[in-house]
Parts: sequence; C-alpha cells; structure tokens
Amino acid sequence: MGLELRNIKKVFKSLNTETVAVKDFNQNIEEGKLVTLLGPSGCGKTTTLRMIAGFEIPTGGRVFLNDVDVTNLPPNKRNISMVFQSYALFPHLSVEDNISFGLKIKHLNKKEIAKKINAMIDLVGLRGLEKRRPEQLSGGQQQRVALARSLIMEPLVLLFDEPLSNLDAKLRESMRLEIRRIQQGVNITSVYVTHDQVEAMSISDIIVVMNKGEVMQIGNPFEIYAKPKNSFVADFIGRVNFIDGKVESLDGEYVVLNCPLLRKKVIGINGDKLEIGDSARVVLRPESLSDKKESRENSIEGEISKFVFLGSNVEYELLIGDDKRINAVTYNPIERKLPVVNQKTELYFSKESAWIIRN
Repeated sequence: MGLELRNIKKVFKSLNTETVAVKDFNQNIEEGKLVTLLGPSGCGKTTTLRMIAGFEIPTGGRVFLNDVDVTNLPPNKRNISMVFQSYALFPHLSVEDNISFGLKIKHLNKKEIAKKINAMIDLVGLRGLEKRRPEQLSGGQQQRVALARSLIMEPLVLLFDEPLSNLDAKLRESMRLEIRRIQQGVNITSVYVTHDQVEAMSISDIIVVMNKGEVMQIGNPFEIYAKPKNSFVADFIGRVNFIDGKVESLDGEYVVLNCPLLRKKVIGINGDKLEIGDSARVVLRPESLSDKKESRENSIEGEISKFVFLGSNVEYELLIGDDKRINAVTYNPIERKLPVVNQKTELYFSKESAWIIRN
C-alpha cells in the first residue's frame, strides 16, 4: 500500500526538439512516509510531482496508488491533494470557508462539515482565526489554511510544491517543523518538493536527490549527507571538501588513498566499491576537521587564510599550496579561542568521517 512510481519518464516536445525532464524514475513510497524530491531548478522534481498529481501524463511508466494504476486518471479522480507554493486561497472567503470548500462541493451535511472543520482548526493551530479572511492573516497562517484545506479532504497522498518559499527564513524554519508534526500526526503519505537542503534534511523520512531529470541518490537524510553516492550529491547537500587521489591499498571496508595535494596518505571508508589503482575522491565535511589530534588517523597541514566568528562556532579556511582551500568548522570558540590568520596549523580527521568515492 502507498504510492509507487514505476519507470516514470517525461519528455517535452517542441518543434524538432525533445527535452527529457524526467528519466526512468522508480520509487515505492510507503504509507505514512514523507519523501522529499530535492534538487536545483530544472532537475525534474516539480514535473515528477505534477505527474503524481495528474497535471502531467507520463511519456512512459506508470503511477500506482494503493496498487491501483492511476496513470491516466484526471486529478479529481486520484484522491490526492496538493499544497501550492502560492497558497491559492479564495480571498473573499473566511478561514473556515476556505477549509471547508471541498467538503461543500461534495455536499456533506452541515453537521459533519462543522465537526471536521472544528477538528482541523485545532490540528493546524488556527483557533480564534476562523472568521478572518486571507488578507488578515500572516504568511504562516495562510499556509496553515492551505494545509488544512488539503487535509480535510482526507486524501491518500498529500503533495507539497515548495510550500515555504514565500516565507521569511525564521517563519520557514518554524513552519517546516509544523508541517512535519501535522504530517506525522495524521500519518499521511506525502511527497514534498524543495530546493532547500536544510528543509529536506529536517522533515524527510526519505530524500530523492535529482539533477537534470535523473535520480542521483535515494536514502534517508543521514545516508544522503554522510554517504553520498557521487560528487554532485556531496556538493549539493551541505558544505564539503574534496581531496583527490589514487587507491593504494584496501583493508576490509577501508581504503588507503595516496593524495598528492596533501603529500600523504588518507585512510577512509570505501564508499564506491573501489579497487587498487582507481582514481578516487575523499568527501570530507567541514565539521569533521579538528585541531585536536586525539586518536585521529588523518591530517591536513596548511595556513589559515580567513575565518568568520558565528557565536557558537567559527568557520575558517585553510590554504594548501597555492590555490586549494579547505573549509573547517570548530565549536565552542570561548574555550578553543579564535584562529589566527596566516598562522600555519594542522587539522585532523578520523577514517570514519572520510567517505571515499570514485572520481
């Protein structure tokens, strides 16, 4: 049960040209899970969402909802609701009338509608605002109305098309937590589209990273961040350092890389079934680096070129050679003190935090 996409493909044709928007997308979304389609503009995530909703018909492949093929069904026959980026509220209707609009079209009796509205108002935290119109609400409150209007129809699947992009940063942060709370509370299968990596990491059960119509990687937030399958995923999700080298030896799950830039070897986790002699790349997150040696196996020597003090942490840059820059983050600067520009230093990292992939 749930939502399944089998070899979904979408090709747009214009005159004598064809543009492949989505290539062979396969994903089985379990009931009650929230899956986020994440990627840059033009990667195919919104087109995929529109094929699920029925606004676009796939060029190839099938869409199944609870094991029923809905590929060619119109949107109103799929029992799927969408929360739009623009909210799409009726400006002349009150909060409760916006929320109940779909129920009234279904001709439910007034007592049942009133009961459902009352429960939904509490669920999304709009108590006391029932009689207000959209222009009397904040952006976050309008988004709650849009969410309630979709949920009250009791859809099998709820779709989100970049719903928080019109909100300011602080409100966006609080609203994404609210969306996650409500989604888990009603246990509804959801597909969420965004280009915001932090948003995807904070609300998702599963993230699908897309680029140029192709699926780059599917996994939970930890897998996507800590074990990226390729350089695109590593670079798109958060900040990252890349150090290139060649595989010198293998030791179980670990690989020893000869890195000319560092003039030394790096030991890390073999993340790509590498063999001796392969060209490879170390994926190293800034927070993995520390100026405390402890029992860490690897190190990087360089000169501090600049730093930014951010209160709880300090972000700084290590210059290696003439032009290679390594980003690092240290925490608790009150105890650790601030770095000194132009000072030579050595940073250390463990073999567990060095994820090595094919270059």
